[in-house]
Amino acid sequence: MRGLSLAFSVIARLCAVEASEEEPSETCSKALGFNESSGPKDRSFQDLTFCDEHHERTCCERNHTKQVRSLFAGFSHERSGRCAQMARLAFCSVCDGDVGTGSKAQENLVILCPSFCRLWFESCAEDFFAPGTAGAGSVAPCGPSALVCSPLSEITKDPAIFCQGAGFQVAELEDGDEPCYDGVPASKMRGKAPRAPWSPPKRKEPTIWSRAMDAWRRGSRGFINFLEDNAPGFAIAIVAATVAWNLVACG
Repeated sequence: MRGLSLAFSVIARLCAVEASEEEPSETCSKALGFNESSGPKDRSFQDLTFCDEHHERTCCERNHTKQVRSLFAGFSHERSGRCAQMARLAFCSVCDGDVGTGSKAQENLVILCPSFCRLWFESCAEDFFAPGTAGAGSVAPCGPSALVCSPLSEITKDPAIFCQGAGFQVAELEDGDEPCYDGVPASKMRGKAPRAPWSPPKRKEPTIWSRAMDAWRRGSRGFINFLEDNAPGFAIAIVAATVAWNLVACG
């Protein structure tokens, strides 16, 4: 009997450990615009539209990835492939699971590791940028409205100024007490987060009018087939309309 009680006790402890592992011990950062009532989730193959490398452990939802895509589109205008790729990795860092919980962020800014910042700077050194508004040495995308554009290496020699001008913080030390984003997604280091509940949106059934127009665009044969397929419905509709018209006329 005592052995049975001991067995039940061990099972209960194992269940408690499993439950504690499943429950998120960290929550997403409100300062970064995330839902603070939830922790990072696995949203792979759901409705996120950008930053695929972070989908397995992220605080980002669909609207956040749309915002990141918009920021990246402006910054990557007429960039070299290497510069554009590093910019994408940098802007997508906000969707990293550890960044999303605030452990690699300072308030609403992602903290980049010096090595990542330096690699981004070197990848864009020969690309053209416009002077920024965040102080001396800061840069902005060289868009159609920019008056003066120069190679990045001629605007500043300091990678930290470049990254800060792009909207990031840069850690002082690579291996210091301050955690920073080094380009490696949290899911690669810590595994997938708990799966986020999600159901794919239901496809709307096309109306008879849209189906008729689609058949018309396919040509006469398609339209004839459409009329043949829907002949019973058209007949009922015509009869109903005739009866209704007669009732109104008699009244």
